[in-house]
Amino acid sequence: MRITQKMMANQVNSNLSRNVEKLLNTQSHISSGKRIMRASDDPVGISKSLGYHKMLDSMDQYVRNISNARSGLEAGESALADINEVLNRARELTVAQATGTASAESRNAAAQEVRQIRDQLIQLANTKQGDRYLFGGRNTVDQPYNLSTSSEFQGDGGEFSVMIADGVSMDVAVSGENAFSSVDPLDPLSTIKKDPVVVLTDLITDLESNNETAISGYLDSLDQVQTQITNERSNVGARLNRLDSTEAHWETYKLNISQMLSDTEDLDLTQAVTDLTAQQSAYQASLASASKIIQPSLLDYLR
Repeated sequence: MRITQKMMANQVNSNLSRNVEKLLNTQSHISSGKRIMRASDDPVGISKSLGYHKMLDSMDQYVRNISNARSGLEAGESALADINEVLNRARELTVAQATGTASAESRNAAAQEVRQIRDQLIQLANTKQGDRYLFGGRNTVDQPYNLSTSSEFQGDGGEFSVMIADGVSMDVAVSGENAFSSVDPLDPLSTIKKDPVVVLTDLITDLESNNETAISGYLDSLDQVQTQITNERSNVGARLNRLDSTEAHWETYKLNISQMLSDTEDLDLTQAVTDLTAQQSAYQASLASASKIIQPSLLDYLR
């Protein structure tokens, strides 16, 4: 077969195009820092990369869920701590006014302070996070305490669950029912539990009426409501610890998966620059060869 000038020109152009394509491809990889930019670069690698990205997205969502849950639990724990503090003061006043040395005037003054304590307790128990009452349970619209309708706790023990791992949900609600309700969800007939607002409201009445005998009886009730609140604080603390350990697990796991993702799709820059230099040399050599192979024709002289 006779090799014509046109055939040589076509072959030279084809070789030059391949060299230019390799150069551009390597330059693109260097610019992006990625070894895999399209499925054809590494079909197996791209499959692994997509899997790693999906895992990282899931972990990021779990960490966001944990962060939001922690915010609510910490707000609830803080409110319970403040409630315990004001109840301590109510108990101090009760102890002082339960003695025979107290007078009707001192008990009336104590009643006014207990009223402020009760109102502050209600304010704390009605704490909101966003548009949700922290202690309301499933009832997120109505206040857990509303003296215009009743002095009793009006929320419930409804759960508020979030996903913290694959197939693992966790109740992150602070239970107003456990802390404030006189009804024990595990034993509805029990009369041991006390509603702190009811206790304080009744205490105010007996202080104002100078009922010395009744006043001393509130000490056990105040101890009971503080025990309920302390127990719920412990419950919240245990869940906060679980969230912290779960978040630490995901952060460590994210580092491992991120490293695996980097190993899969990131470019070996040193090798890529070496390849680029070699391809540039090959391209220059192709240009030099082309200039010798494709000689001027008679037509070029006649122009």
